[in-house]
Amino acid sequence: MDEKESKPLSAFLSDAEVKVVWREEERTKVGRGMITNDDENFVYLTGDKGTVIVNKRDIIAIKQ
Repeated sequence: MDEKESKPLSAFLSDAEVKVVWREEERTKVGRGMITNDDENFVYLTGDKGTVIVNKRDIIAIKQ
């Protein structure tokens, strides 16, 4: 798939509760919530405790 044709991540997971695992300063972090937005570099995960902005390069896994 060409990068110009790719849809944003938030379009695929618009109404889904997800679990995102990422690394941050040599630690593994887990966040649960909905992906409200994303751009070229970041994913915006909104959950019960607020919104977390995660760099896409640091994401290890996303599960529904």
